Amino acid sequence: MPGFHSALIDFGSSANWLIAAWLVLSALVALAALRYRRLYRAARAGRARLADLIDNLSEGIYTSSLDGRQLSANKALVQLNGYSSEREMLARVKDIGTEWYVDPSRRAAFRDALERDGRVEDFVSEIYRHKTRERIWISESARLVLDPTTGNPLHYEGSVRDITVLVRRLSLEERFQKLTRELPGALFQLVTRASGVAEVLYVSAAFTRITGIPLEEFVERPRSLFGRVHGADISGLRRSLRRATEKRQSWDHEFRLRLRDGTEKWARVAATPEFREAGIIWHGYLTDISTRKSNEMEIERLAYFDPLTELPNRRMFLNRMAQAIVGSERRGDHGVLLFIDLDNFKTLNDTQGHDVGDAFLVQVAARLERCLAPRDLVARIGGDEFVVILEAAGVDEANATRHAIVVANRLLVTLREPFELAAVRHLASASVGVVVFDGAEARPDEILKRADIAMYQAKAAGRNGMALFDPASLERERERFRLVGDLRAALGGTELELHFQPQVDDRGVIIGAEGLLRWNHPRLGMIFPDRFIPLAEQFGLIEELSRAVFDLGLAALASWQRDPATAHLRLALNVSVQSFNCDSFGAMLGQMVRSHAVDATRLTLELTEHVMARDHERVARLMAEIKDLGVRLSLDDFGTGYSSLAYLKTLPFDELKIDGRFVADIETGESDRALVKTILAMARNLGLTSVAEHVENIRQQAFLRAFGCDCFQGYLYGKAVPAADFLDRLREGGTPQPATLRSGHPSRRDWIAS
Repeated sequence: MPGFHSALIDFGSSANWLIAAWLVLSALVALAALRYRRLYRAARAGRARLADLIDNLSEGIYTSSLDGRQLSANKALVQLNGYSSEREMLARVKDIGTEWYVDPSRRAAFRDALERDGRVEDFVSEIYRHKTRERIWISESARLVLDPTTGNPLHYEGSVRDITVLVRRLSLEERFQKLTRELPGALFQLVTRASGVAEVLYVSAAFTRITGIPLEEFVERPRSLFGRVHGADISGLRRSLRRATEKRQSWDHEFRLRLRDGTEKWARVAATPEFREAGIIWHGYLTDISTRKSNEMEIERLAYFDPLTELPNRRMFLNRMAQAIVGSERRGDHGVLLFIDLDNFKTLNDTQGHDVGDAFLVQVAARLERCLAPRDLVARIGGDEFVVILEAAGVDEANATRHAIVVANRLLVTLREPFELAAVRHLASASVGVVVFDGAEARPDEILKRADIAMYQAKAAGRNGMALFDPASLERERERFRLVGDLRAALGGTELELHFQPQVDDRGVIIGAEGLLRWNHPRLGMIFPDRFIPLAEQFGLIEELSRAVFDLGLAALASWQRDPATAHLRLALNVSVQSFNCDSFGAMLGQMVRSHAVDATRLTLELTEHVMARDHERVARLMAEIKDLGVRLSLDDFGTGYSSLAYLKTLPFDELKIDGRFVADIETGESDRALVKTILAMARNLGLTSVAEHVENIRQQAFLRAFGCDCFQGYLYGKAVPAADFLDRLREGGTPQPATLRSGHPSRRDWIAS
């Protein structure tokens, strides 16, 4: 030991130890430098990998200063904001709060939460894509970064995730749920497997509302639905599902459900199959169709029954009539068809109102049913038209005819009994047509036509009776149809013409004429209106015919007004009920007056009370429209209706025309004389011009003139003649002298130049 210490002291005292120490120290420093270098490179590589990782994350990563200025952003965040590089984005973004959030208050809420808690997680906001300004939804998380020494906030960093697709999907789901809640039916997805097992994939809430089955119960036991199906409909429902499966087609079936409370309703299932290996997925819809079914049954009832009287209607009648024909042919016997038309029903309906008319029809139906056997059928086929089928009425035609006469008389008797209709006591009658059939005629409509013809024969015989079908009347009916065809052709030709009957004042001076229509038929000669006007009304030609009459009349009036010798003449034209009730009548008349360029004050329209029986306000408006043209209005056949005084007081008439039946009897009938005097006095008091028609002799004229009648018309002054003959008569009579003619205003006097 002493030797070692001595050697060590000797070595330390020499210079060699300094060299050795330096070498050792240099080696240690070199080793430390190498280790630091390796650590630095490893740290830099780690940071690079971390930066690369952050840059390639699908979520946006950022660092922001406390005042909202962005310091860094990864690729995902750069792309989310619509930019191509971090540098471009950082240069463009100035203030996140005002530039990024759709609702700027969200920025304040974000900062408050960050300052309060030091971190924010899943903060959902709607923002703008900074560059494109497209609106998107994001979820943002962030944390404050603190100084490790002082603990003061340095900045914050966070992540941003685009959740636009998720938000939209959730929004769609919410809308879908709302829609399914509002749908009247239930949506469902149901899997049926080959093993017979069924599984519910989806069912909407409306399923419970329709079936009464809770959703949980149906999902757990899908076949619980069959427990609610009406017993009579279960097999049909199963068959329809099996058939749809076998034919690989849509499933569509209607069935009844019986709920726990006993309520019964109709349902419809409609589903489309999707075939997969695991089974069939039915995408379907279940809906409550109870209302539709109820409507269908009501429609069926309306299709075969009259809603007012609840009798079978025309359609059911034709079906039963066809069966009756077949039955007669099979049994070898005869049946009877009665066609019943109520006399003067239109008058009751128009004067007393439709409610009274309807009550009358209901009572008629009840009376007819009481008169018939249970196997007989009574039906209502038109407004006031009823038919009765008597099956097996007799083994031969004679017996069937006798039975028909007995039943028809029974019906007529019961219909003659008074009807109590609220405050109205109505006495009615009917016209009955009778036809016997045996099955040889296979067409129900042909038998109905024959009964209709027989009914018109009863009406022509005076109504309130019956008539048996006469085959000869069928030929007359065919002639009527031929006449209708000829009338259609005549409307476009020159066969229709006006004849003019003079109207004179109280001195016998011609002051005008009434235009009366005539049809110069090439085969039948001159036909009067009473033969073809009803046909025109029945077959819808009256409007065309009225237009033709006005065209002829206004053309004649225009020619008179072009000649100073005839310019003073007035022309009166009749207006039919159907024409006047047409909505376009006023416009048509105005257009024709302008077209012919006539002085409309020289035109008088004669209206009967039937024209005005329906809608008093509408009639008043139309009459005012006609008066605005300057046309005069005359109340024709005055004294024959129900409410003439009311019309005269409230409607703008200029003239009233005394019905010719009163004029004809003033020589012999005291009541007619009194009535005519009253009418003339009333006309004077109301300031109306009075016109008497059908004046045939001097005595009638003298009476009328004595009591103040203004104008006269009739055979005494001339028959209706063609236009040329009328003008010749006017010229032969010399130039008319001034004549007084009262207008619709008491103080006004019209002087006609003579």
